[in-house]
Amino acid sequence: MVRMNKESERSADELRAAGEALRRTLRSLLSGVPGGPHKPTPLSRKLGLSRVTVSRILRAIEHESPFEVLEAIPGPESLRVALTGARKQGVAIESVDGAAAAIDSFAALIRERYGTRAALDAAIRPHTGTLKERVDHAGRAEVFKGMSRILGVEAKCWLTSMVFTPSGSDPAFASVTTVHGALGLRRLRPDAAVHFSFGPPPADRGHDRALSAADLSLDDLCENQPARVVTEMCGGRLVHRLLDERLGKDATMDMLSVSADERGSRRFAEGPSRLRGASVFVDIPVRVMICDVVVHKEVFPDARPELMVFNPGARGPANPNDPSRAVDRVDLAAGVDSVDGDDRFVVDEIRGYPEMMARVFDRIGRDASEFRVFRVRLSYPVTAFQHVVAFRAPDGP
Repeated sequence: MVRMNKESERSADELRAAGEALRRTLRSLLSGVPGGPHKPTPLSRKLGLSRVTVSRILRAIEHESPFEVLEAIPGPESLRVALTGARKQGVAIESVDGAAAAIDSFAALIRERYGTRAALDAAIRPHTGTLKERVDHAGRAEVFKGMSRILGVEAKCWLTSMVFTPSGSDPAFASVTTVHGALGLRRLRPDAAVHFSFGPPPADRGHDRALSAADLSLDDLCENQPARVVTEMCGGRLVHRLLDERLGKDATMDMLSVSADERGSRRFAEGPSRLRGASVFVDIPVRVMICDVVVHKEVFPDARPELMVFNPGARGPANPNDPSRAVDRVDLAAGVDSVDGDDRFVVDEIRGYPEMMARVFDRIGRDASEFRVFRVRLSYPVTAFQHVVAFRAPDGP
């Protein structure tokens, strides 16, 4: 459900009217072309348009939703060429005039109300999921290109896999073991500083943390050459810094780390503070993020998580329990999937991932069958955004 104020309601009404007018008048116009019902190829010859453009028009006017019509329809200039072709084919003047008025209104809507077709598409986005996904994807891809150039580094995949287990030292907490880092990483400039970190954000002073770089190596399971890194404690966080200075398309490496936090997450609600789970920042521009939250059956039992994305800005990392941070929420066409089956750690982008997780479970002394797996797969995640997989925690004992 899209929440709208008066201005957004007016915008929705304009878009709906434009889409309905185009659908109605173009259907009338094309049905009046002799020789119907029409296939794209013969109709394209009659109208003087390419087959691809005619196919787009025919598909667009079959949509029942006016927003989906606007999403799929070609631009006004292409529609005017179709109009001229239909007039030459002897279509009734009433159909021609009706379509001309709808096309002119469509063009004016773009020119005077939104300025560009891209801005119009963004306005349609809340009303159609397919367009929303496409607009989100395209926007994040542009950010990826820019940030790769600015930071001088890029990678194929970011992995964050967080395993939540009842803490052995404090039953109010879950211990968290995390596999995280960048796969298929390439340094694009020799001066680029490449690092990623693990630990609570500076604003999180709720309890003492015992962070450690786990004594577990995954180097032999990496697809690319393991990166040489140095790990330091800085500001209460573990910072992993790349030492390799190689450049070039063949200088591809995997920069993975396993970290542990014995009191990584509270297990229970405390008053209005009920949301618990994983918070992920992608420190390196990457083409896809795989975030797995692997929870023991005793941690957040029966809870289904939701994805919350924040643009922290100058206010810093967000606590999802803080209602004042709702203004920093970013609406993305993405969600959390529950992953079942013996092959739940088989991921196309991460060769050796099942073996990696088997090694993690062996280290923490747990059987994989005791855990539920929830996954977020997001293309071109924005490096500055905070991605939260939030569970509604139960009341404490």
